[in-house]
Amino acid sequence: MHTVGLPRTCLGFTNILFFVFGFIGFGVCLWCAVNTQFFEDVNYTITKSSMVSDIAEFVNLKLWYTPMTTILMILAILTMMTSCCGILSAGCQLKCAVKSYIFLVTIISSVAFWVFFISGTYNIYTKNENTRSYFEKTIKYNYGMENDVITYFWNYLMMEYECCGANSYKDFADSNWQKKSNKLYPVQCCKLENRTALTPISKECTQSVDPSIQTNAEIGCFDLLSKAIASNKGKLIFYVVLSVVSYLVLILFAYCVIRGEPLLGALAGSWELPASKAENPHTEPVPVRSYAQNISYTEEPPKKVVRVISAVNPFQTYKFTPNAYGGDVY
Repeated sequence: MHTVGLPRTCLGFTNILFFVFGFIGFGVCLWCAVNTQFFEDVNYTITKSSMVSDIAEFVNLKLWYTPMTTILMILAILTMMTSCCGILSAGCQLKCAVKSYIFLVTIISSVAFWVFFISGTYNIYTKNENTRSYFEKTIKYNYGMENDVITYFWNYLMMEYECCGANSYKDFADSNWQKKSNKLYPVQCCKLENRTALTPISKECTQSVDPSIQTNAEIGCFDLLSKAIASNKGKLIFYVVLSVVSYLVLILFAYCVIRGEPLLGALAGSWELPASKAENPHTEPVPVRSYAQNISYTEEPPKKVVRVISAVNPFQTYKFTPNAYGGDVY
C-alpha cells in the first residue's frame, strides 16, 4: 500500500513542470519585449527552426491595443504563483497553500473551460447567432489594424480554410479596413499561387467577384469552422474529458495532502463512520459528561465549603471543608 508520499510527489512534480513552463514563457515574452530581433537571431542560430520567427511575431501582436507580451507575462506570473502554491502544498503541507492552490486551479480551469469550450467551440458548433454576430463585428471594426491579434486570426483562418469573412466577402463592406484599402476583400480570400508572398492566381482578385476569377469570396468561414468542429467531435470530447480528469486528479492530490492520508485512505475516510454504525446498530449510548467534569484546572480544583449558622446566635457563622472531617456533609 502506498503512503501519502505518492500524492505529494505527483503534485509536486506536476507543479514543478508548470512552474518551468511559466518561467520559460515569461522569459520569452520579456526578451521579445526588450529586443525582438536579438531573440530571433540567437534562437534561430541555435534551433534553425522557422517557429522562432512565428513566436516572435505572435508575442509582438496587440489585443485591443494591449501588447500580447503584457497579457502573456501576466498569465505566466499567474501560472508560476499557482505552481508555487502547489509546490509548498506538496513539500511543506501548508494548509493555507493547499487551499490557495485549489482556489486558483479552480478559477483558472473554469475560465479556460468557459472561454475555449463553451464560448468558442460549442457556440461555433451550434452556429450560435450571437457568436456569428461577434465575428462580423470583429471584421468591421478590428480587422486591418496593424500588429493586431484579430487581424492575424482572420488572415490565418481565411488562408487555412480557404474562406472569406464570417459569411462571405460582404462582411468587409463599410468596414474600417475597406475604407482605407478601397478593395472588396483581402488578398487572403483569393486562391493563392504563393502563400508566403500572398500572390493571387488572378491579379484582379480583390477588386471583383466575377465567377471567372479564382477566389473564395462567397465561402463563409463560420460555417466551415462549424463543419470542422463536427468532423473532429470525437477528439474534442476526448480533450474535454482529459481536461476534467486532470483537474480532478490535481484536486484529489491536494485533498490527500490536506487530510495527510494516502490516496485510497483519503477516498475511503469519509465512509468509515457510517460503515461502523451500520455494523453495530445497538451501540451503547456515549455517556455525557457534565460541564464541571469537562473543566480542566491548572492548579487544584475548587473545594467544597460548608457554612453553618448557630441556632443560639444567628449572627455567628462557621465555615469548614467537609473533606477535613473525613466525609461529606448531607
